[in-house]
Amino acid sequence: MKDVAHTLRIAGISRPADVTFSFEGTSLSAPEGENLAAALIACGIRRLGEGQDAARPRVALCMMGVCQQCLLRVDGRLAQACITPIRAGMVVTAA
Repeated sequence: MKDVAHTLRIAGISRPADVTFSFEGTSLSAPEGENLAAALIACGIRRLGEGQDAARPRVALCMMGVCQQCLLRVDGRLAQACITPIRAGMVVTAA
């Protein structure tokens, strides 16, 4: 994964300390409380899963909990990435 997190975050804004979580077996970090979709995007992950057509992957689309295109499995339960806050130790996989 390409580390683009620092270039995507606004300089000079204070944030909570980073916590570690995993996505598809890869250890990542993001500020605690940031929404999961934003954290994944900042870590260079855009594709959240496969749609019915492989040419149209699932992605974070509306970023406000309406479309449900960002459904992931968080600690074994389905959750919308755009409204799920990051917390230490989360285990995230494609739904």
